[in-house]
Amino acid sequence: MENKAGVPIPPASKHQPQPYAASKEIQLPPTPPETEADSDSNSTASSSEPDFVLPPPTNPPTQTLEVDKKTPDAHVPRDSRLIRLTGVHPFNVEAPLTDLFNEGFLTSPELFYVRNHGAVPEVQDSECLDWEFSVEG
Repeated sequence: MENKAGVPIPPASKHQPQPYAASKEIQLPPTPPETEADSDSNSTASSSEPDFVLPPPTNPPTQTLEVDKKTPDAHVPRDSRLIRLTGVHPFNVEAPLTDLFNEGFLTSPELFYVRNHGAVPEVQDSECLDWEFSVEG
């Protein structure tokens, strides 16, 4: 068979999927195991405990550390476990790895790292009630 220009047209069978392609064995991922329903008496005890890790309990510091009392950050209570990276001021710290490891995948606010380039402004809650800010860019 030829087209109008006289160029032979290949038979349609060459453009069809080859029969051997469908006969190849396909490797699928394994099927996950069936979920077992809790039908024993322990189901009531386990329903009160979540299946996921909860955040560590928070225990915010309430007192200013002695080393901070002579700095512009004398009004900010800090956790004494934090490791200072750049001296006393500005306050740049990280938590000890053992404390982070013991808390699991979630870090409590007391052990979160801090990066400052200057003093922390002292603002009373009553001063900022009518503040507004915009995010642009």
